[in-house]
Amino acid sequence: MQRTLEEFFLALRGSGLEPGLSECIDALRACRVIGFSRREDFREALGATLAKTDASRELFDDVFDRYFSFATFRDKAVGDSPASADLDFRNQSPEQEQQEGLSPVSPVDHLLRMIETGDRAGLASRLRAAEKTAGLTSAWLFTQRGLYTRRIMEAMGSGLLSAEDTELDRSLSQGTSPNDAAERIDRLRNARQILFEEVRDHVARQLSLYGSATTAKLRDAALTSESLARIERRDFDRMHRLVRKLARRLATRHSLRHRRRRSGRLDIRATLARSAPYGGLMFDTRWKDRTINKPRVIAICDVSRSVQAHARFLLLLLYSLRDVLPGLRSFAFTHRLIDVSNRFEHDTPELAIERVLDQVGGTGTNYGTMLSDFAAQELPRVDRRTAVIFLGDARNNRADPQTEVMRTLHKRAHRVVWLNPEPRSFWNLGDSEMPRYAPLCHTVRECGTLAQLERAVDGLLRSTGGSR
Repeated sequence: MQRTLEEFFLALRGSGLEPGLSECIDALRACRVIGFSRREDFREALGATLAKTDASRELFDDVFDRYFSFATFRDKAVGDSPASADLDFRNQSPEQEQQEGLSPVSPVDHLLRMIETGDRAGLASRLRAAEKTAGLTSAWLFTQRGLYTRRIMEAMGSGLLSAEDTELDRSLSQGTSPNDAAERIDRLRNARQILFEEVRDHVARQLSLYGSATTAKLRDAALTSESLARIERRDFDRMHRLVRKLARRLATRHSLRHRRRRSGRLDIRATLARSAPYGGLMFDTRWKDRTINKPRVIAICDVSRSVQAHARFLLLLLYSLRDVLPGLRSFAFTHRLIDVSNRFEHDTPELAIERVLDQVGGTGTNYGTMLSDFAAQELPRVDRRTAVIFLGDARNNRADPQTEVMRTLHKRAHRVVWLNPEPRSFWNLGDSEMPRYAPLCHTVRECGTLAQLERAVDGLLRSTGGSR
């Protein structure tokens, strides 16, 4: 039973539940106490040790029901066949029949009669043994279904059912009529097809247990490296989950760094002075306090059609980091700059982003007009604690780029970061103003994918987290 439980733990991990080693050991101990005779007691013993939340318990119950479901084969794979009446259907295997002195039944007839009579218990037992031989628990991709179907078919003896030439020669040598031989061959082919369909469906069910989490991780990895402009709407929910997961990781990383900096360093001089009454023993330690001023971050996003998808995920990421960036303000533009910060105060980031894109999105991008609006609205409040993020392709439609505003901003701000979703090889082509804007920024990064966006925001938090 321990082997079965170990495979069940693999199924849990493959389905997205990650029980640790200690939980698995506790589950084994609980099962030894409860026993395996009552299914519900067995389920509760495993669930109490392996599932810690309501969501994980729902996932556990689903995996338990699927893994410990033994009704693999249909009740009767084939209807009553006249030819099947010619066989002596006994429940013993060929080896057992030989030991009991009964007339032996060939392995091919034994497998054939199991399929034609719908012997679910016998077929399921044979399938389980073949599954272990084929190593199905090591499968982790749905593209491996054909490979493991073939392996299990071979382990169950499907080769016996496909030996048409051998069967024909045997039938003719025994004096069987050609019609009877052809009928038997048809039965073998039909049985093999039934076995193939049942095994294929079983492998698909098992792969959904052992490989669904791995498949999801591969899909997430593909989306992380996919161009944000090519993300389809059907993947937005998955992308939003990835962004929130990324935000939690960044928040944890930089919150820890802030705590370490805030603790300060040991003040040796003050500590020694306070330790004089104690004979030099440092009973009363003194620390040099450091004040960590979290930066004000201003995000300015081009929401024209060519950059709209990138703006969506940058804003979602930034607003998922509110604990690390409490002073975040956001602006959107195509040609006129609009403050959209209030949208995020009352709505969820996902809903606020949709409304911002509907309100501001369009064509006719003009970075010069945007910079003029920024100079009038926000530039006087920019100081050495302010970090400004521009997201856009800097394609200005041949208008005045207003580089003087960027030069002033570069002198006043703590950090100016420009995130461009286009490849660097495109920055000098056409109406792109990146050659003029890039020297006036502290950091210029390509951010066409979620992975690149993560590195850009991580670098921003590192460069601004310790500002005074």
